[in-house]
Amino acid sequence: MNRRSGAAASAVTERSKRKYDDLADRYEEVYFYVADLGERLISLADPAPGTKALDIGAGRGAVARAALAKGCAVTAVDVSPRMVELLAADLPQISVHCMDAGRLGFPDGAFELVTAGFVLQVLDDPAAALVEIRRVLTPGGSVALSVDTQSIGRLNWLPELTADFFGQGQGSGSSGGARAATESDRTDGLLARAGFTDIRRETVTVLQPIPDPPALWDWMMPRGLTEVLKALPADRAEDFRQAFMTHAEPMHSAEDGIVLDFVLTLHLAKAPQ
Repeated sequence: MNRRSGAAASAVTERSKRKYDDLADRYEEVYFYVADLGERLISLADPAPGTKALDIGAGRGAVARAALAKGCAVTAVDVSPRMVELLAADLPQISVHCMDAGRLGFPDGAFELVTAGFVLQVLDDPAAALVEIRRVLTPGGSVALSVDTQSIGRLNWLPELTADFFGQGQGSGSSGGARAATESDRTDGLLARAGFTDIRRETVTVLQPIPDPPALWDWMMPRGLTEVLKALPADRAEDFRQAFMTHAEPMHSAEDGIVLDFVLTLHLAKAPQ
């Protein structure tokens, strides 16, 4: 492929940078499944020791750590300066850079494996990022992606509840299963349009046990509820909390508490020879 031109688009906004700067110190606590899925993603890619690997949107290093354990020579990039600062301190044995996924400062064919864990779907221009990924891959190199399908399983009542408080369109829409299929198919389509071949994917279900409805409320606060409450007057925020508890109570059992299920997908493809 031709070298990247100066017109390559940024794949992420300043708002996204600030969001991940704010999340950096507790990222793997909030997104509890990233460490396990980082290992699974590298297991799917199955790189040989010595593979030159680039991890895009590396965050706190879930995928980079797994690649290091496989013996890869790892370079990691993230758009968040705070993420980069922490990752460089945590993993001094890898090369870490603050860099946009749509403007990778590496030469053509520099890597044999490129990974991106839960990155593609948060980019403003995922197609531009995949063009860059293909550019920096060696011919026949692999790209491995993990995707949060936005399937919310037993929390399928929450978008409707939010819509009740903010008006239709805020939370209504297709079912969790339909969203999962759509997001996964969209990712495969983006890979195909970027010229990748041998595209395949695996579906992973992650379970999260939570003791009871109040604990579910607390668990959800850093995962979107804080923003919901800030947008409501105080009396409506309390009404929302009460309605949340009413919906959450049937999810609870004395034996198992509340068990949430999240559907994620892993995608693997090849750069053309």
